Amino acid sequence: MVFIEENSCGFFRVRCEPMNRSPRIKHLKILQVCSSRSWGGMEMHVPILASKLQQRGHDVVVAAFPKSRIHRASVSYGVPYIPLKVTSYCHPVQIKKIAEWLRFHPVNVVHCHYSKDLWAVVPALKMAGKVPLILVKHIGTQKPKRDILHRFLYKNVDFIIANSNIICQNILNTHPVTPKQVGMIHLGIDMQRFSPNSALRREVRREFGYTAENLVIGIVGRLQVGKGHLEFLKMAEYLGERYSHLRFLIIGGATYGEEAEAAQIRMKVQNSPLQNQIRLTGFRNDIHRLLNALDIFVFPSHAEAFGLVLLEAMATGLPVVSSNCDGVVDIVTNRVEGLLVPPKEVAQLTAAVEELVQSPELRHRLGQKGRQKVKAQFDLEQMVDKIEDLYFTLALSNNR
Repeated sequence: MVFIEENSCGFFRVRCEPMNRSPRIKHLKILQVCSSRSWGGMEMHVPILASKLQQRGHDVVVAAFPKSRIHRASVSYGVPYIPLKVTSYCHPVQIKKIAEWLRFHPVNVVHCHYSKDLWAVVPALKMAGKVPLILVKHIGTQKPKRDILHRFLYKNVDFIIANSNIICQNILNTHPVTPKQVGMIHLGIDMQRFSPNSALRREVRREFGYTAENLVIGIVGRLQVGKGHLEFLKMAEYLGERYSHLRFLIIGGATYGEEAEAAQIRMKVQNSPLQNQIRLTGFRNDIHRLLNALDIFVFPSHAEAFGLVLLEAMATGLPVVSSNCDGVVDIVTNRVEGLLVPPKEVAQLTAAVEELVQSPELRHRLGQKGRQKVKAQFDLEQMVDKIEDLYFTLALSNNR
């Protein structure tokens, strides 16, 4: 059973207890919806969740933009896919297609991952028939959404999942919803996939030509200014000049609509006086391997609703230096699981990284504490448990 609780800070979270499921519903039919063509934490979450639910015996279909990375990843996981071309806020053709699909393929739950898709999904559900609708919010909004059109949309959303405390509060402050419609479920990661592995470490470091003496400092994410790459490069140039054994690994590539920013970052690397110490990998789908090659992980985002890759680094046992922005504070306590610094503050970022460079003991302690924190609070199976129980609760309520 799912319960929504308010904590002492005024935030809400989802608490799940074992429930007696109706014998009429043992396995659910679920439609996961996300038309985003980018590839970040929000998009990666969709095929992973769909695959995990499928492994538990549910019938899951992903609706995604054709040839998007969500589409390709879903197919690679063996999850059925249907095309969804949402390109604007008014798309009657897509509304009709979704409604027709739902009539011929009845589902117990529709789960939207991209709020823009509500403009197609809500009218489609009005046409096809009542089905519980869940929205997960991965990012906040600065503009209030309390006008008549948004009131219509959110009146038809049964539950909103926030992935962090800051997003939970943002939803309550800006959306026409009640506290009982909103709950927090943190994202989770696969602790077996992301774990310290000495064999992988040797293998990847050999691939990149790193020696035993090299201390490798890395960043993972889309090549986007807001992810803090320019601050990372300034830090790298300062420390790289002082410590010749340091190496800097930038993992990630451009995503849809962000090619110009990626080109700016690549140019900075090409013009760096320390080119021999800095390497760009481009997009990689073996992040679990590459993280094992690192000694320090840096997460200098200007704003971050949560930070999935931060969890992945911590699960790998890496000491982390992160901006203390937004949802990061749900993950890292300063000087317990990592070092926190203000966003965009190059001097403080540099000082924190240098402290780790100089202290193997601190690196080891923070790395151990970080992995323990992720295992206890951010395990993927725990996340799926909570979402699955939420689905059953809404599906059973809809059948009464």
